[in-house]
Amino acid sequence: MFKKPPSTVKSFSPLRSSDRRRFQNEAYEAFPHLKERCTQEGASPLMPDPLQSAKFRSHINENGVLYVADGKPLWMKLEGLKQPVVPTVYTLWQHPDTLPLLYTWGPVIHRLTEGADLMIPGLVLGPEGKLPDLGKGDLVAITIKGYPYPLAVGTMALPTSEIRVRSGMKGKAVHLIHVYRDHLWAMGDKSDPPETVDISDDGDDEYVEDDGGESKPNELQIKDDAKTVPVDETSEPKEHDEQEEAKPQLPVKEVDSVLHAALLQALKFKITSENSQSHLPISASTLYSTYILPCRPRGRGSDADIKGSSWKKVQKFLKAMEKTKLLKVKEQRGEMMVTSVNWMHESFQGLDSYKTVGTSSATQQQQQQQQKTTANTTNNSTTAKSPNHSTPSSAREGQINVEDVFRPHGSPVHVFFEAAKLSKEELYTSIEIRNAVMQYVKENNLSNPRNQKMVLLDAILKDAILKNNENKEELTREVIVDRLREKMQPFHYVTLPGKEPVLRKGTPTPIQVTQEIRQGRKTMTKLVGVERFDLDVVDLCKELTKLCASSATHNPLAGSSPKNPVQEIMVQGPQIKNVSTILSNKGVPKRLIVIEDKTAKKGKGKK
Repeated sequence: MFKKPPSTVKSFSPLRSSDRRRFQNEAYEAFPHLKERCTQEGASPLMPDPLQSAKFRSHINENGVLYVADGKPLWMKLEGLKQPVVPTVYTLWQHPDTLPLLYTWGPVIHRLTEGADLMIPGLVLGPEGKLPDLGKGDLVAITIKGYPYPLAVGTMALPTSEIRVRSGMKGKAVHLIHVYRDHLWAMGDKSDPPETVDISDDGDDEYVEDDGGESKPNELQIKDDAKTVPVDETSEPKEHDEQEEAKPQLPVKEVDSVLHAALLQALKFKITSENSQSHLPISASTLYSTYILPCRPRGRGSDADIKGSSWKKVQKFLKAMEKTKLLKVKEQRGEMMVTSVNWMHESFQGLDSYKTVGTSSATQQQQQQQQKTTANTTNNSTTAKSPNHSTPSSAREGQINVEDVFRPHGSPVHVFFEAAKLSKEELYTSIEIRNAVMQYVKENNLSNPRNQKMVLLDAILKDAILKNNENKEELTREVIVDRLREKMQPFHYVTLPGKEPVLRKGTPTPIQVTQEIRQGRKTMTKLVGVERFDLDVVDLCKELTKLCASSATHNPLAGSSPKNPVQEIMVQGPQIKNVSTILSNKGVPKRLIVIEDKTAKKGKGKK
């Protein structure tokens, strides 16, 4: 359904508390086991507040409603389904047991991401040696054999009682609705599944994909001597055409050397020892795709890839680097994280920078931008391009990174960090706070022997996280982490493109985008807070005027400081979509763009 972007998506608007509770009750009725878990004391709510919704029509003309929170699509309602409340992969990664699971092979998942439905020959029996008992039209999640987190959602094309796995039976098993890496997933923060898994077929049968009942023996075959394929591969799967097969490949030793050099370049000249605190810990996939690949040398070795190395996987590569004492890695929630770097390592001694693939592409973009600027300067009479074909220059400027950090605050929290052998003066990310709690629980043997999910609270933890007159003897790890973070003083780093990170107090304040009716019948769209992201108000008004084809003005916000006034930008017309687009193109994170549509109909007339 989301192989292509939705043809239309209405403006997102916040749900009223009553509507949010009503929708949450619908989800609880559909998934009763989630109600037992999410209604426990201290548990996170199933439907975060605020929860926004918007009607949409898919590219195949199917109607539905999307529900978004924290910048991620979490749920949707679809017309014509037996069970209209459908979780997205973002929700399924938080609650993996929401839907019954069907298992398949890794390469089949790649076919699903291309829009194919799951065929019967692609099914694998589950851990119990059978398929779950499902009827036609029932919702089901799809994942890879041996992997607990769902990667796709669909409806059964026929009852599982009629399916015979590995019997030569043809046809469709599941009609796909949504899959990891489709356009619905791309509407969120584009995060990857919690874990990376090796995919290997441990059976002795051959898998042959069929389409519409016709066998295609040469299209996709997995045998027990097949290579392992990672689920969360940072590079996109390549089509092995004749030209690629004819391309000469580097020797394995040379690929190893190139990747090792690229890692050193990335650590010393991109992450750097001075800024390592704001970058670490970093996931293996992010380090590989964002830093190592762009730091490959130009020319020979520019196409070196982890698949062509002796390690085959990023995780094995980093573990090999850990053995050389270059860095330290640690498994966190099933994902490998680089936690620290030995900046005194001998590999850094005398290391010089070289021209990389990343600097080459960046130079080309800079030259294109300069050429565009020169052309615009010399030709003042040139008319603006239409909004549908314009590409704002800010789209190349990079993403604005906003990272929340916290400092221990108050005597009880200071005592905990001292007991955990950590500095009470440092700033900690959410991951580091969680690591501190996990390590403290492990070192002090606080896990409940009867229920490993619960932690027995000692005197230090009780003082640090319990409220006044609250008497609890145990809590889950996640609740302890959340409560400890709430007791700490919030800060955040703002990293603008091409600039050093700036530390600011408090939690990041989002840009407020409000659409309302003024002076009787005029619809206006208002922006407040763009200065926090170093956006020039005058330039932004000019770009909005061109993009929206309407006037855009700015004035100091009433009540703001005269010395450093906050500007309020007013754009004529209902321009939420255009405003959101231009802010996203300028690198503002979606979670820091809060939209409120006051012109939406309410009450009985609301549709």
